[in-house]
Amino acid sequence: MIGKVLGSRYQVIRVLGAGNFGQTFLAEDIHRPGRAKCVVKYLRPARTDASFLPLARSLFQREAQTLERLGSHDQIPRLLAYFDEDAEFYLVQDFIEGHVLRTELPPGCSWSEADVIDLLRDGLKILQFVHKCGVIHRDIKPDNLIRRQNDHKLVLIDFGAVKQMRVSIAGGTLTGDTAVNTIAIGTPGYMPPEQAQGRPRPCSDLYALGMIGIQALSGENPLQLPQDAYGCWNWRTQGKVSDRLVQILNRLVHPSVFERYATAEEALGALDQVETSPPLWQRLGKFLRTPVQDLWGNTDITLSPATVSPEPEKTIPDIRAMADIPETAEELPTSQSRGSTLGRYVFISHSSEGSDRQIAEAFFDALTEAGHHPFMASESIRMGEGWAQRIDRELKQCDFFLLLLSQDAAQSEMVLEEVRTVRALQSQRPDHRPFILPVRVNFPLDLPLNYELRGYLHRLQQRFWRSPADTAALVNEVLDMVNATHSPALASTDNPNFPTTGGVSGQASGTMSVDAPPVPVAEPELPEGQVEVASAFYIERPPIENRCRETLLQPGSLIRIKAPRQMGKTSLMARLLYRGHQEDYATVPLSFQLADAQVFTDLEKLLRWFCAGVGRRLGLENRLKDYWDDIFGSKYNCTAYFEEYLLPNCKSASGDRPLVLGLDEVDRVFEYPEIASDFFGLLRAWHEEAKNRDLWRNLRLIVVHGTEVYIPLDINQSPFNVGLAIDLPEFNAEQICELSRLHSLDLSQDQLRELQALIGGHPYLVRLTLYHLARQDMTWADLFRDAATETGLFRDHLRGQWWHLHQRQELVPAFAEVVKTPESISLDATLGFKLHSLGLVTLNGNLAQVRCDLYRRYFRERFEQSGTLP
Repeated sequence: MIGKVLGSRYQVIRVLGAGNFGQTFLAEDIHRPGRAKCVVKYLRPARTDASFLPLARSLFQREAQTLERLGSHDQIPRLLAYFDEDAEFYLVQDFIEGHVLRTELPPGCSWSEADVIDLLRDGLKILQFVHKCGVIHRDIKPDNLIRRQNDHKLVLIDFGAVKQMRVSIAGGTLTGDTAVNTIAIGTPGYMPPEQAQGRPRPCSDLYALGMIGIQALSGENPLQLPQDAYGCWNWRTQGKVSDRLVQILNRLVHPSVFERYATAEEALGALDQVETSPPLWQRLGKFLRTPVQDLWGNTDITLSPATVSPEPEKTIPDIRAMADIPETAEELPTSQSRGSTLGRYVFISHSSEGSDRQIAEAFFDALTEAGHHPFMASESIRMGEGWAQRIDRELKQCDFFLLLLSQDAAQSEMVLEEVRTVRALQSQRPDHRPFILPVRVNFPLDLPLNYELRGYLHRLQQRFWRSPADTAALVNEVLDMVNATHSPALASTDNPNFPTTGGVSGQASGTMSVDAPPVPVAEPELPEGQVEVASAFYIERPPIENRCRETLLQPGSLIRIKAPRQMGKTSLMARLLYRGHQEDYATVPLSFQLADAQVFTDLEKLLRWFCAGVGRRLGLENRLKDYWDDIFGSKYNCTAYFEEYLLPNCKSASGDRPLVLGLDEVDRVFEYPEIASDFFGLLRAWHEEAKNRDLWRNLRLIVVHGTEVYIPLDINQSPFNVGLAIDLPEFNAEQICELSRLHSLDLSQDQLRELQALIGGHPYLVRLTLYHLARQDMTWADLFRDAATETGLFRDHLRGQWWHLHQRQELVPAFAEVVKTPESISLDATLGFKLHSLGLVTLNGNLAQVRCDLYRRYFRERFEQSGTLP
């Protein structure tokens, strides 16, 4: 091949590399002055039959077009030509004068922090462009980064998409008109778990770049790094490194895609916050007695090298990040200013199961002994005291919210409500109290977590408890935090240590996987919010699902899903989004529950949050400042942002594609009538615009809410009287029977009727019951005997419903009347709608009745104890 002229233009000089699927040559362009050097990649197809070559040629042309787009970036080689000759394929790209990054990373040699930051920033800026082009590199490693000779910038080469094309063509594995898209392309040590399974995401590239950063700091090859039981990497620096950079690298290489940065842009934003020298509060290490103090060697102002790991006993401590506290400090508003004489108020949230209570008691005792005021429901609430009111009062006055997050706590409705209340309080207060201190109790990061909880906690550094040996160290660390003399100044959500409402990186509501077809689950699943798309335990309610799927495919469609809490609204929305993904639609889930209360203070804030949230889920740069003009109103600006930026950038390799926008928990907007009419009017206007303009036909809306619309809306401006309306019913007897069969239970017809009489067809309660029966956690007799008590299976659910009811005091008298009366009674329409949205009553017109016997028994007893009922 040496000396041969390819394409009548490119003369081969020497071989640069060779593999199983082709060769790479250095060549000269004999048609350019000076015979400029270039790189030629040669690929010989495994088959030359008439059925295979057209497929191979089509794939080759598509990938060449992708490289053409990518080559417009200054730090990616340009595509100069592509052609096939004698049934062989060739790509021609710029030759980059320089050296591969691997030569700068000899074993045992570490870089300075500033050099690593430059490396990450350079790489992230390239990836920001690559991902906007809809491409995932899939093989970022030191050999594929070239330090350009003339300006010393990094150049990214050898895209994995081309490797996959070469594997498919040279291996003869093309099927239909596309290549197999699950080939695991990548290099061990730099390839994350999901990519090894053939399911890469944009954050897979961030993982690989993070591993290069760790290699540069530690001087160790990634293949030599140990992992802990949670799959996180343990690595050691060879010099002083800021805590913030350590946190960024650990997040970049986290084994869970949900815990990594969602986009290169987000990672760049975090990197911009890194200080080259430690902040003052960190240098005053004598105030911070942490579990890793012995690793520091001393508590002097100069920090010695530390072992770097996300585990609490090995990490360079960042107590402020654990408590979502920014680094800027000013004096804490002490509890004295609220009438107390000494100490801080600490709310300890925990489950009563397993080790949780013992750990909570250890914190309670230590905080009490230190002069603080801990609250722990099992220790602090007196017999006969109104626990819902007491918990509400304690949450409002606490300085710190210590969350012991075990698997039981993660499934608790009360824990979710407590965290939700804390976040609402934070958004209302200038000092952002109470600060959240999360500790995972035998609950690794890769275990499933309610999408809303994940959204609340995703930017907080979380500590781990795995055995009683960890208790003392964690107690000391929390004491250090509570004893600290400083607290945050007012912080914006741009601060990396302060949580935002952006939700979880990358996925639909945190739990839906959209990068591979679902694999049915065989083992019983504990119900915990949305039913996974891959779950075998999702029960369809014909013809609802089919009608929704058909409507979703209609241009400009609008689907409205209404049902009370825990009836399966979000699960249905997730399946529709997955259906959209199968059709190559862009899909964005957006839950209004994750928006801070201040977002709803005016329409401008809400629409900016809305636009930014959709753009972030699409992986697009936030360009609100380019499209938001004060001359125009916020609705006009929001429409322009969708029309001129978001919708046109929903592209795939085949061109423009529809955007499916799933809006969950829109009930929150109902609570703010002054902005609700404008916001919902805007959605209606977009839906109507689809009748006139092709661009808006690409927008498909799914609106999910839990109650009837009880706010006044102009009939011509409301989205709630157009589109496909879905009112999710309870499970019927046949569906309960089918779910019982899926749990391998052999319940008689009498038992099924008895169960339905107790809990109705409430999807969550039915699944909860069948799960625990299948696990033999209780007998049938135990289930019914204890059902409505504080020790029964439904205790957490019932306490959660009691809590929800008492957050809306105007509903208590109305519901007490419903509970007291055996037959249906007439209620004010608004009160009835709100009680129905909580799932407490069923409605027939204005007539309300308790949803099930379980609720009647539990609430009647509680009302009688509190004196609400005579």
